[in-house]
Amino acid sequence: MTIAIGINLGFYAILAADTRTTYHLVNMPFYDDNSSKVQKTTMGLITGAGFCPLLDGVKNRLANEQIISTDSVLAIIKEERENTLQTCQTYSQIESWIEQTGWIFSYMTLQNDQLILRVSIFHPSISKEMYATYEVGQPAIIFPLELDREKVDAIYNPVIQEIEVPDNTSELQSSIAQNSRIIAALINVLQPLCPSISNRFQIGIHMGGQTGVSDLIDIQDNETFSLNIKLENP
Repeated sequence: MTIAIGINLGFYAILAADTRTTYHLVNMPFYDDNSSKVQKTTMGLITGAGFCPLLDGVKNRLANEQIISTDSVLAIIKEERENTLQTCQTYSQIESWIEQTGWIFSYMTLQNDQLILRVSIFHPSISKEMYATYEVGQPAIIFPLELDREKVDAIYNPVIQEIEVPDNTSELQSSIAQNSRIIAALINVLQPLCPSISNRFQIGIHMGGQTGVSDLIDIQDNETFSLNIKLENP
């Protein structure tokens, strides 16, 4: 299962995911490390982790429908959850697979007559509502299923300490570089522990009304990588 990450940095949001999709052929896992998992929407960015047919159903609708609010995103997710349950009901584990699938997304919203950036998550493990909004500097992470709670806490807490929230626009480039390095380092540490993720990843940036998504990025042995993102209007 993919790792999906979203961080609200105030002036911008960063979303990321590794690139591995896992298939099972005659009970043998087959990995495709060329999957693009960070996607633009008409109101921001979205990424997800979990059951591929469900993720693809949401992805295809977001690529073709006008999204103007979080209610629109949540409605699509809930409809596709039900569609997937009906389509795949012959699989005994389908309910479990759906409950393990979640999304992280960014969007702009009005607060006190000002547009502000938000990063939210939809995941059945969160609460009865399955939906939460994360504060600036607090990462939303969907971890691979191979990790137990103790390992997640040991990894999550140090990540928080390294996040760089910019105080002004002059710090944007250094903040993007630092937070991208954190994500790369996290994926690099997890990859040997989690067969479901790769050492390739993809990053999206949402800044103001513009978004941009990188190509698939290879993490080198020394944790270096090349990042090139062009921001554009939706």
